[in-house]
Order: sequence, then C-alpha cells, then structure tokens
Amino acid sequence: MSSPAFNLRRYGRSSSVDHHAFAQWVVPVRGELAFELEGHGARLDPLQGAFVAPMAGHAQTAGDDDRFLIVDCPAEMFDDDTLERLHRQPVLALPVQVRAMAQRVADAAHERVNDDTVRCELPGLLQAFSLAGSATRLQAVCSRIERAPGQAWPVERIASEVGVSSSRLHAVFRQSFGLSPQAWLSASRLRWARGQLAASDASIADIAQHAGYSEQSALTRALRREWGMTPADYRRRFRHSQ
Repeated sequence: MSSPAFNLRRYGRSSSVDHHAFAQWVVPVRGELAFELEGHGARLDPLQGAFVAPMAGHAQTAGDDDRFLIVDCPAEMFDDDTLERLHRQPVLALPVQVRAMAQRVADAAHERVNDDTVRCELPGLLQAFSLAGSATRLQAVCSRIERAPGQAWPVERIASEVGVSSSRLHAVFRQSFGLSPQAWLSASRLRWARGQLAASDASIADIAQHAGYSEQSALTRALRREWGMTPADYRRRFRHSQ
C-alpha cells in the first residue's frame, strides 16, 4: 500500500489467518476481540489494542455488534527501532488520547474514513507509541500485568518496575490512560477472566482465584458491573463463539 488508511470493521465468529506487507493497528471501539498474533493469543477491548507488524500472521473473532478501528500503515512510515519495539511487544495498553481518537472517528464515519480525517488523526497515533509517547514508559509493566494479573500487584511494586515513586505513579497513569494503577489492574484481571470463561473449561471459582479475585463473588460483582452479566451468563454467551 502507498498511503495509510482508516477503516471501521466488525468481525465474525471465525477467521482465517491473514498476512499483509503493511503494518496495522487494531483499536477496539466497542466490545472485545479474541486475537491471535503469530500463534499467541490476546484479548483486546477498548483499553487494549494491538500492533500487527508486516507479514505477521493474525486471526480474530468477535461478536456481531463489536466494532474496531483498523489503521493500515506502510512500513516505511516507521523507523527501524520503533517497528522492532512494536513487533516485540504488539499487545498495547491504549493511551487515553488514542481511545478518544478512535471514538471520534467511529462517531463521524461508517466504514471507510475519509483522507482528511486520516491526515488529521494519524500523527497522534504514531506519536502515542513513539519513544517520546506519554504511555511508552508504561507499556512494559502493563504487559507484565497482562501476562500475570493474578499476582500481587500493589502500587509499590508497579512503581518500582516503572522507576517512579508511588505518588508519581498515580499521576503518570492518569496522564497516560485516564485511570489509576489499581483501576488498570482491575481491568486486566477482568479481561483475563473473560478470556478464560470463553476459552477454557476451568471452574468459575478457579478462574476467579487465578485472576486475583479474593473469591468468586468478587468476580461476579466485577463482571456484572462492567458487562451486565454473571460469569455463567458470559460463558454461555461466548463459550462456543471464540
């Protein structure tokens, strides 16, 4: 491809593996996406997106009403260091400005986004994940939390991994994501639990324990608050679709 493009898409219940020569951002606007990238699974939602490097194999499944902003970029738009860094760590905590951009685009367009909008919005997306991007310093710790949300993650531990004080950590997270560190952790735990409910046969009690909830009822309260359904309801709805 010779120029970047923004598209709003919905995905079905099944997908074949795709490859393409350009880079691609996947930014959920509504719902969630069961995403597989080069053999590794991830769950994407409006707080977590992904970067697909050129020729990386990927597949995805989603619900009928879910919606995603897909940004296609020629590989030549990235310097080698940025492209390599994003290739190594493709699952990305979405900065608040990127989430706001995706919502603006979704509110103003149906499917393909016009070129004026692309020219206006693309620089902010590229800047957000550059070395100078406000959330770049937090991506590594967010990735570690995402891989092991059930571990103990007190603010002091997160601050130590980022290399700032506990009080400074709150300001950095607020600036980057519009959330406190503990709110981000709660979202990661619930995301992991949803993935297990949809993809595994583990009991709800075991999923709650391994996600870091004190008891099954805590998972039930969190899922009901954020998704309006119990873990059993969620499993019945998504178990055979993703």
